[in-house]
Amino acid sequence: MASENFDEECLLKDINCSKLSAAITKLTFSWNSYSNPVREAHELMDRYRKLSLEILEYEQRMGSKLNKYQRAKLDTSMEDLAKVIPYMENKIEPSEILENKSINKRDFHF
Repeated sequence: MASENFDEECLLKDINCSKLSAAITKLTFSWNSYSNPVREAHELMDRYRKLSLEILEYEQRMGSKLNKYQRAKLDTSMEDLAKVIPYMENKIEPSEILENKSINKRDFHF
């Protein structure tokens, strides 16, 4: 591994994955303390898509110059990032559920 070439761009992408994962975890953990958690979730998902695309473009551009260690680091970072998204998703109630709750509260009888 000492003779392999390590590039700083890969490290920055790995750092960005970690930062985004931390932001998603923070939102999920303190969902109710955000004034608009759904908007924040949208912004984080936009960042997720952008970062995913950047990493794909980076891997494509680097090709065989990207060593196995760095490729594995990026893969692991993206897998870890993807693992926190379902926890955020569990905090979101689809509008259909909310509408059904409000209809049930009105106690309509047909």
